[in-house]
Amino acid sequence: MLIYHGKEGFRASNVDRFIITGLVFILFLGIIKLKDLKLLANSKIGSYIKIVLEFLRETLPFAFCISIYTNMHDMVHLMNPNDVDASLIAWDEYLLGFQPAIFLEQFITPGLTDFMYFSYSSFLIYILLFTMYLYILKENVAFRETLVSIILTFYIGYIGYVFFPAVGPKFTMSHLFETSLKGTVITDRLSFLMNFEISEYTRRDCFPSLHNGVIFLVLLFAFKHKKTYAIIFFPFAVSLFISTLYLRYHYFIDMIAGFLLAIIVFFLGPRLNNWWEGNRVTQETFNSVE
Repeated sequence: MLIYHGKEGFRASNVDRFIITGLVFILFLGIIKLKDLKLLANSKIGSYIKIVLEFLRETLPFAFCISIYTNMHDMVHLMNPNDVDASLIAWDEYLLGFQPAIFLEQFITPGLTDFMYFSYSSFLIYILLFTMYLYILKENVAFRETLVSIILTFYIGYIGYVFFPAVGPKFTMSHLFETSLKGTVITDRLSFLMNFEISEYTRRDCFPSLHNGVIFLVLLFAFKHKKTYAIIFFPFAVSLFISTLYLRYHYFIDMIAGFLLAIIVFFLGPRLNNWWEGNRVTQETFNSVE
C-alpha cells in the first residue's frame, strides 16, 4: 500500500479497509490475553464474558482472513498487471470445447438470475452456518479443523490471485454475450451489496475460485462430520457452483482449480491443526512444569 499509494488505480477506501484489518488483529491479540484472566472465573458476569471472549478467539481469525480479502481486491492488479484471462479461456476451450458463460445464456430468465445471485451471495452464510453449527454442538475438534482448513484455503487462494490475476468472463467476453443478466430488484440489491466499495472492474479474484473451493470444502467436512447436514446442504452447494458460471464470474478452469485446492486442504488442514494443537499442549505442559 505504501508503494502504490497515489498511483493510478489506487483507491482511498483501501486505506480504510487496511486500518480495519489492523484493528481486528489488535482486538484478536487482546482477546487472547483477556480470555484466560482468572478474574473472569470469580463472578457470574465474568463467566459470561469469558464465553464471549472464547467465541471471539475461535472466530476472529476468520474475520481477519476476510478483512484481508477486501484489502486485496484493488491491490492485486497494481502488484501484478499481467492478467491471465486469455490462458484461462484457452483452457476452457481445450477442456470443454466451448465457453460455459456463453453456453448458459440460453437458460437465462429474470427468476433464475435472482436465484443464482441469491446462491452466489450466500457464500459466507454457508460457511458460517456449518462452522457455527459445529461450535454450538461443542464439536470442538471438528469445528477447529474445519475452520482452520477454510482459512488455509483462503490464504492459498489469495496467493493464486496475485500470481494468476484474472477479471473473469463477465468483462473479457462481454462483447460475445447476447443476453443480459437482468433480474428483478432482488438481483439489483444483491449485486450492489456484493460490489459496494469493491469495484468489479478492478478486482482480480478468479483463479482459483474460492466460491467453488471453499464451499466444496465445507461440503466435504459436512460429509465427514455431519452426513445429514451434508445431504441437506448438497443442492445449495451445487446451485452455488452453477451460479459462478451462470453469473459469468468464473471460468470452468477456475472451478476445477478450486475443487482441487479443496481436496488438498481437506487432507492437509486437519493434519496441520493436529500438529499445531500438539505443539500447544506440549508448550502448556512445559510451562506448568516450570
